[in-house]
Amino acid sequence: MLVSMQTAGGKQMVDDDTFESVLRQSLYRFDCPDAHTLGEYELDVLGASERTRIASHAVDCAECTAELAVLRAFLATPTRVPEPFVERARRIVATLLTPRPGLAYGGLRGAGDTSMRIYEADDVTVTLGPGSTRGGLLGLVVTGDVEPAALGGREVRAVPGEGSVVRARLDDLGNFELDNLSPGAYALEIDLPHGVLVIEELRVG
Repeated sequence: MLVSMQTAGGKQMVDDDTFESVLRQSLYRFDCPDAHTLGEYELDVLGASERTRIASHAVDCAECTAELAVLRAFLATPTRVPEPFVERARRIVATLLTPRPGLAYGGLRGAGDTSMRIYEADDVTVTLGPGSTRGGLLGLVVTGDVEPAALGGREVRAVPGEGSVVRARLDDLGNFELDNLSPGAYALEIDLPHGVLVIEELRVG
């Protein structure tokens, strides 16, 4: 048997099976709450009357029951909360110290140059000196509560006012070396377990 059906192109004659299929697709879940409303129902943020309506509907609707089960499983999955960005990126500003006469820093590769500078912040000391080539900078990081080996692999960055950042890594003794620094002012950033130590206005000649 053919049935007349209204389409976008006008009326069209279709058989019973085609008409039933189109009708089923048109009416599929027409009275179901949308996904957002189901989510609010599961989070218990709807009013009492709306909750009662959805609960009554879900009892007889296999699709909504299945969707709610998926929501419950998702909400029950433990979520690992990442370390807060503020804590991870806590900035600790170091200040320049005046070296005491005769103070030795033998852990710094190439130590012995009188132009070494010493910076301190909390229990962290950073000793800086010229590298073996022009534009090079040697450094040694000593922390009071962290073993030197735990610093190995952490990043050191020389950030200029303009231009590219120059990067290096701490070794397992707390040493690092930056190469090819152009003359000018830099901010030196050193990643530490408890934050980022910053030496501001570090001048490289």
